[in-house]
Amino acid sequence: MPKNVDHEQRREELLAAVWAVIARDGLEKATIRSLAKETGWSSGVLAHYFADKDDILASALRLALERIEERWDEKLAGLTGLAALRELVLDNLPLDDDREQETRFLMNYWSRSIRQGPSEDEHTWRRGPLLVDRLAALVAEGQEAGEVVGGDPNDLAERLLALIDGLSLHALLDPQRVTRERQVALAEQELGRLSVGQSQGERR
Repeated sequence: MPKNVDHEQRREELLAAVWAVIARDGLEKATIRSLAKETGWSSGVLAHYFADKDDILASALRLALERIEERWDEKLAGLTGLAALRELVLDNLPLDDDREQETRFLMNYWSRSIRQGPSEDEHTWRRGPLLVDRLAALVAEGQEAGEVVGGDPNDLAERLLALIDGLSLHALLDPQRVTRERQVALAEQELGRLSVGQSQGERR
């Protein structure tokens, strides 16, 4: 291995391979051996970056969610209220190949949490609380601006999170039924129900 290698870049490349293996084959297949095969690097090189399988899984989850948060910050820059809420909801649906892989990756962790209970690392890094807090803050912001209907922002955020997770799961299970276009249409319907202007129009 060259002495001038960028260790942080190499580690992120390795973690990208972890995402691919987990999304495709599941958590159980994310081993030093399978990653060596995926990357073409030796097991010795991988062992230099990760202590064991648990370190691999924790590191992959941390980096994935850090990147998701960075993407949210970038996409929400300059947006407020209902417009920002719409962007955040749609960003968390598997509407392209990258986000579909991301969803498959995260759902593997959810499955393990259901079977075994979340690890300490997953308590800190799992997507749900990070996302629902952002959704609630944007709902409250939209309510203050008179764009979003009244109600407990936390309850409305939980509804949106349930919509995101439900559509994401069924899009993976039955992509012909829950197409990307249908996901957008259903999300827009729910956002419409939260919009003050649209909900008032429906009551007339």
